[in-house]
Amino acid sequence: MSGATKMSGEAKDELLQAVAEAAREGEKEARRRDIEKGLRTIDAILAASDAEFASRQFLLARVLEFGVRRNPWKNMAPWTRHQNASAFGLMQIPSEFADFLFHLARLDIRTAVEIGVMSGASSYMICAVLQRANPGVEYLMVDIQDNIIGYDVFAKRLNLRKTVPATSHGVIGQEFDFVFIDADHSYMGAKTDWLNVGRHARKAVAFHDIHAHEYDDRNGGVVRAWNEIKTALVGDHVVLEFAHSPARWMGIGLAIRQG
Repeated sequence: MSGATKMSGEAKDELLQAVAEAAREGEKEARRRDIEKGLRTIDAILAASDAEFASRQFLLARVLEFGVRRNPWKNMAPWTRHQNASAFGLMQIPSEFADFLFHLARLDIRTAVEIGVMSGASSYMICAVLQRANPGVEYLMVDIQDNIIGYDVFAKRLNLRKTVPATSHGVIGQEFDFVFIDADHSYMGAKTDWLNVGRHARKAVAFHDIHAHEYDDRNGGVVRAWNEIKTALVGDHVVLEFAHSPARWMGIGLAIRQG
């Protein structure tokens, strides 16, 4: 006979509950540490000297310091050591985001809106860079759900406000210096955000996931929308693409208005 004691159903349930609670507490602690790290990064950007702020290497170092969110994406393998312990962090190849921020910082942006913010990590980093360049910048976060992490503590340092739940229909026709579109990744979703607010951007408009072919089954997704829009903008805008994955994945498209 085995000397093992058979566990009752009630005991098993209690054990599973204890394991689940420990996992939740572990996630909460990991998130707390990642938020604190993010705040330190924001403070470093806001306090950057002119020489530091003019350096692409400085911005890349801050992006890596902020960290990417915990994820299973194989295309992020080169950046694994910069992956956060929690689900809070950037959803972007770090070098792409750093190059994007480097160009954005030079546009004297005073008003900005991000359509689709998810956890808010990209909003915090973008706002910090724009605020370092222009302390009076106003940054609006728009999303259909409030999954934003750490908003209250980041908003104490940054000129943020949020409109949730909402879509680009809530700001239709309004003009901002900069518009960042990262919401519904279907073709019609991206085009709608463009028509509602993106085309009215006074200085620049950007699209996230310009190489996100996983959305191609949504009538061509963001890839199709961006390709059509950037073609139409050539001439009036300088069009830049930040895409560093050999797999042609993620990427950011930035169109800067000329004149």
